[in-house]
Amino acid sequence: MKKILYIHGFCSSAQTATVGRLREVFGDTCQVHAIDVNHHPAESIGLIEAYVAEHGIDLLLGTSLGGYYTLCSRVACPKVAVNPATNPEVMLNHPEMFGHLRYFNPRQDGNWYFDFGPENLLEFRGIPFDITGDTYILCSDHDELLGDNRAACRALVPPERYSETSQVGHRMNPSITEPGTGDLWCLLQRLL
Repeated sequence: MKKILYIHGFCSSAQTATVGRLREVFGDTCQVHAIDVNHHPAESIGLIEAYVAEHGIDLLLGTSLGGYYTLCSRVACPKVAVNPATNPEVMLNHPEMFGHLRYFNPRQDGNWYFDFGPENLLEFRGIPFDITGDTYILCSDHDELLGDNRAACRALVPPERYSETSQVGHRMNPSITEPGTGDLWCLLQRLL
């Protein structure tokens, strides 16, 4: 059975509803794994790379900040970034993103809060993307959180590995994974 590792976005966790939906849709054909990452990119990317190697993951899938981590991870499997935060140093640089923040979902370590400030943005500087022949990007044509990030995403991969969708805004919803018609479902079926 194939194994997918899902990487969540900023302020989220492996307990996100997206993981539940992926397990619901792909549970008969794939094991869907998920791990908690955080706002420290080097630590999070290292955790992802170790998990992929240790668990024999067949496909790495990330959304938003998790999409950025997916694009930066050096792994020997296909990678799919959905609405990736291509420049977190800029995209997270908003006063409402700073302070003592609460996670949207419970985390494996039991923490519900973390501190994030302008100094954390510097951690994203100098971390290179690892774009391979197995890197794919699926980008919303109406991302209400990141804005129009399509040009930045389009520039990262060749046209045959880039696609746009109208099925979601920034956050994933069930339509994108709908068997037979969901844009993400169709892409993952092709890759797995």
